Amino acid sequence: MTLAIAILAVEILASIVAADLDCSPEPLPFCKPYILSITVDNTLRLFIDGIESANLPNANDWTKADTVSLPCHTRVIAVLATDDGALRAGILASTEDGSVKTDATWKCTSVYQRRWETVDFDDSSWPSARAIAVHRTFTCPWMWIEGIRKGAYWIWTDNFVRDITGDRVVYCRKRLALHADWREFNRRLPPCPTRSLSITVDNYMILYLDGVEQRDLPNANVWTKADTVPLPWNTRVIAVKGTDDRHARAGMLASTGDGYILTNSSWKCTNLYYAGWETVTYDDSAWPAAYVSGIHETYSCPWKIVPNIRLDAYWIWTNKYESSAGGDVVVYCRLKIDKDSPEF
Repeated sequence: MTLAIAILAVEILASIVAADLDCSPEPLPFCKPYILSITVDNTLRLFIDGIESANLPNANDWTKADTVSLPCHTRVIAVLATDDGALRAGILASTEDGSVKTDATWKCTSVYQRRWETVDFDDSSWPSARAIAVHRTFTCPWMWIEGIRKGAYWIWTDNFVRDITGDRVVYCRKRLALHADWREFNRRLPPCPTRSLSITVDNYMILYLDGVEQRDLPNANVWTKADTVPLPWNTRVIAVKGTDDRHARAGMLASTGDGYILTNSSWKCTNLYYAGWETVTYDDSAWPAAYVSGIHETYSCPWKIVPNIRLDAYWIWTNKYESSAGGDVVVYCRLKIDKDSPEF
């Protein structure tokens, strides 16, 4: 590490201490991200520390790699891969320097397990990936993939050959060691923790975090039970599409365990659809404040207490929440999280 970088790091640490923070709100600047190139024969979904990578234009074209930024403090790469049953199935990936590449150190299974893509998931019982073939000029049935280093392996489960027993959908994970520069300061300044967000909508919900749809929501259509998802420390926008089935009242209710996030009038809600409404960069300054129709603490007809959501959260919607009075059937609600808050 150069003297200038060391001085900058000390200044950053000093400023964080002065702000009374106990974690780093941003990766230290000398800790540069890696570039990960990846492809799947045939369909790819990629998660970095539990957050799905949304911009993968080649996710359905195995002949072209997708390239994503891999922060140096990344702990887990997780891949959901689907095969179309033609010849062989495989996953191939590497960073530009070759420090991360697909090989038998990855773990793969064909069995879905809840929260398999998250950092804290225990994959110790998962089998090692099957290294099928090394990436070189031509490895039948695969061709050379630009951007992926020679020496990476095509991997899958043991059942990678097309037949009636071949695994068509697999889940693969790679746990990474912390970058040395990050590890050096991590003892004094750990990364900010991830909160959990519990949320429900009466009656149907689609949830986005920073524009990425959260797909694993088993209770999305059951308002009496909350869904709970990880809320990364650097989340900037929570966006919810709520749909009412016109029984009594409509509403959405949410909180983090520590109450930092609560549904209340600080949210914004509208019944109008706008392209990109769920994204971080969308300007919602003209949206009206959410309408608060009842506090969760007491029984607010027609609702009852929803487990895992704090009692000081409020049921919110637009001001047309009464189904019998021509209420809004579909609404779009957003909360911008203050990235400069010392509490987050």
